[in-house]
Amino acid sequence: MKLLISSTQLETEFKRLTKQYKSFYWATAWAGVASKHFDDLLSNKNKIKKIVVGIHFYQTHPDFIQTFLGNKNVQFVNQPQGTFHPKLYLFHNTDTDWEIIVGSSNFTREAFNKNTEANTLVSCKDNNSEVFLQSAFKLVEESWKISKALSETDLLRYKTIWKNQRPKIKSLSGLYGSDENDSKPIHDVPVINMTWKEFVARIRKEDAHGLDRRLKVIEISQELFSSVEHFSELKDDERKFIAGAPTKYNIDWGYFGSMKGRGDFVHEIIINNKNISIAIDQIPLSGQITRTHYDNFVTHFTKVFSGNYVGVASRLLAMKRPDVFYCLTSKNQKKFCKDFDVSKSEIDYKGYWEHIIERIYDSEWWLNPTTTTKQEQQISNARAAFLDAIYYEE
Repeated sequence: MKLLISSTQLETEFKRLTKQYKSFYWATAWAGVASKHFDDLLSNKNKIKKIVVGIHFYQTHPDFIQTFLGNKNVQFVNQPQGTFHPKLYLFHNTDTDWEIIVGSSNFTREAFNKNTEANTLVSCKDNNSEVFLQSAFKLVEESWKISKALSETDLLRYKTIWKNQRPKIKSLSGLYGSDENDSKPIHDVPVINMTWKEFVARIRKEDAHGLDRRLKVIEISQELFSSVEHFSELKDDERKFIAGAPTKYNIDWGYFGSMKGRGDFVHEIIINNKNISIAIDQIPLSGQITRTHYDNFVTHFTKVFSGNYVGVASRLLAMKRPDVFYCLTSKNQKKFCKDFDVSKSEIDYKGYWEHIIERIYDSEWWLNPTTTTKQEQQISNARAAFLDAIYYEE
């Protein structure tokens, strides 16, 4: 018997066992791909006798399901009550020649590389090994009875839910991007955990001399968007006001991100570049904003600006939907990045959604704005944009 407490130990033993034994009987809550142990399994898939994988919480990667779709020796289970949660890997030649890994590790890349895990390696040479083997077989057999093979239709439906759940899982765990780099978990970000009352108090404290003027900027922007069907139909000064460029308006158009120093951006606004208008049209004036809405915006916006123009893009987004979007500028980015444990280099178009918008969606003050006054309702209607009042530095 041996305790495995490092990813290196676990990976080393798995590699040895998949090569040494002729039959695999496994039951694991979740399974992933893109790892050495997955490659080893594929190289030895003819040895699979019975593998049962759970799909609870949509943690099993759909590519794993796709790989074994149609394999009669691999089935999946979504336990209706409780959670299918075993992690048992039986490697078997004969009843007197076998080994088992049992413990906390799912068959995922994270379990074999990043996570803190503890597993026990048991063999036929250990005490009471016959009883241990019988119990292991019993678990696999009972798991097999409640599992099933999945169809292409099952996989398609699973992929849809998996795709929609991944952002939430990443946000809650502090994982982002293809490399899933570490970021601060949401419970460690103070502003995310503010109550609505605390959020409003913070805005009033940080912005004691500008709250009414900020609300006026939001009010005018919303009136302008509501007055036309397309951004391109607005007059020159109206488009410039929304874009944060100098105008004839006798109001502080620079709140929520002044763009007067971005001549290239202002030029495209002045000439009324149609792709900017089409981009803004992708964001509905009311209702839920999804990643698809945002991605469509980026697709058209980047036809005008090929580089990283997240700052100017976020100004337009924040003015159309201030309840969802936050205008990221040179004067509010430093404090924001420090609070959220994000580097400036990570906030490209993809990072803006994943590091900012997804975390705004998770914030207590955003989810539960318990307004009690007309002014609080106005703030609520622009609550994401009002992060600027908290993070802005002269």
